[in-house]
Amino acid sequence: MSPPRWTDLRLNVHILLFEIRATTPVRLPPFKGSALRGAWKSVLTRAYCPATPEERQQPGHADVCPACYLTERENDPEARKPYALRPPLTYETDFPPGATLRWGMVLFGPAWLLLSYIFSTVHDMGHVAGIGHQPGKKGLRGRFELKAAYAEHPFRPHRREIIYVQERPLVVTPQNGAITLEDVANESYRRLDDATSDEPMLRLHFFTPTRLIHQKGLMKAGRFAFVPFFQRLLERLYMLAHDFGDPPLEDARGRLREAMAVARPLAERVQVVEDHTWWWDYKGYSSRLKRTQPMGGLMGDVVLRAPKAVWEALMIPLVWGEVTHVGKNSVKGQGWYTLSGETEIEERKSQ
Repeated sequence: MSPPRWTDLRLNVHILLFEIRATTPVRLPPFKGSALRGAWKSVLTRAYCPATPEERQQPGHADVCPACYLTERENDPEARKPYALRPPLTYETDFPPGATLRWGMVLFGPAWLLLSYIFSTVHDMGHVAGIGHQPGKKGLRGRFELKAAYAEHPFRPHRREIIYVQERPLVVTPQNGAITLEDVANESYRRLDDATSDEPMLRLHFFTPTRLIHQKGLMKAGRFAFVPFFQRLLERLYMLAHDFGDPPLEDARGRLREAMAVARPLAERVQVVEDHTWWWDYKGYSSRLKRTQPMGGLMGDVVLRAPKAVWEALMIPLVWGEVTHVGKNSVKGQGWYTLSGETEIEERKSQ
């Protein structure tokens, strides 16, 4: 059986990075994705959708309302969201005036066309609505100003382009354009060319908590299994291709079953050499469910080993996953990981 070619995974993805500066004291939780996403959704809906909550639930409303295209899909648990947040990677919770934070957004497909709404919403999050709260001031949220914004393309030489600065309030179109399947494929080939052994080792590092379902429960720390990780990743990629692909992928579930039938025997050959995962346990608030919900997930590192031919067959989805995230609550910034090769593993061991 021939290895999968992954031609179904045709996505156009953009990554934005916002640099904000606190103008009042700001207190945020250790994991900041939920707070940022809650403020983002609230401001976008209030500012740019005049419909009532009942009207927003009507079929087809999100197709004609830019704000609800970005937000009201979240009322459907089966729908993929057209963006994923990338929260600041700091456990710090208190930020004085003048402190700088960086956080990002991954935009899938047509969401990039709504760039003006996105920038206006981020501006209003800081000046009008606020985020988190101000320590010692009950009911007051922290305020910030948008200092700069960048477009990131992780697989091209000029990976970060400035597209907005506060002193010149005009958003510039980035030169690099979208991250595409061709970019991901080229990056996959480059990484494999760097591998020198017959059974290269790769290291997964989870930036944010990652929730993966395995055997009807959550994959636990110290028990990482590659096959369910890869299956959850393929599920997300194929459904994103269905909803936001260029062109949208028809019969995505059927195509997913075909791809997994070919890929699973290969994924089973990946060995977990080291498992240094740990569990970050915390709760967040769900505006859809109107209650708190557990959001803990895997953090840390996993070292994997497989024959080079296996990595050649599986690398494209793995590299795509660095961009798209994997697992539950991706929209809030969970499931963000990176994949590094033998050179980085050796350098890490020598430190």
